[in-house]
Amino acid sequence: MIRNIIFDVGKVLVSYEPDAYMQRLGISKEKQKKINEAMFQNKLWDTSDQGLGTPDEFLQKFIAGAPELADEITKIHKTVGNTVELFPYAMEWILDLKARGYHVYILSNYSENMLDQTKDKLKFLPLMDGVVFSYKIKKIKPDPEIYEYLCDEYWLEPEESVFIDDRPVNIKGAETCGIHGIVFRSYEQAKKELDEFLKEF
Repeated sequence: MIRNIIFDVGKVLVSYEPDAYMQRLGISKEKQKKINEAMFQNKLWDTSDQGLGTPDEFLQKFIAGAPELADEITKIHKTVGNTVELFPYAMEWILDLKARGYHVYILSNYSENMLDQTKDKLKFLPLMDGVVFSYKIKKIKPDPEIYEYLCDEYWLEPEESVFIDDRPVNIKGAETCGIHGIVFRSYEQAKKELDEFLKEF
């Protein structure tokens, strides 16, 4: 029997669009590419999600990757919450699952800086039965330890739990720990797969 539905946040319950935000700021394609390499697509981004440093320390490291764009990187870092918006369906989806008796949880790779700037947008957080953000426990998906932490912290049985994430590698990490997984490609697709899965179990 399935009792627990676990959600990723970015690109599942909220949008995450760094390029669109940089475009709104009037940053050229050439500069966007350099900023992505120094920041959003840099391995340091994962390290910041893992909480292995302070937001200010990461800002300096991002700038070091493209010193000539220090002003742009600083502005983006201080307003990075503008890359995220709550999807219109998110609250309804979670409220529906709770009304049907399921427990709902968050398991997300998320940095301190990003959470500080977006927590007001994550209106679903008060509805959750448990929340794990990677930076707080210094572990990131798909490391098995982050899934094990969630299960231990909230007394979840892996086989009674379903995890929804947009990255197949993170779903594989969950399945390694015995948690069922659904790869999120769209709301309609994921909701349909989840509903069919819940009927089956």
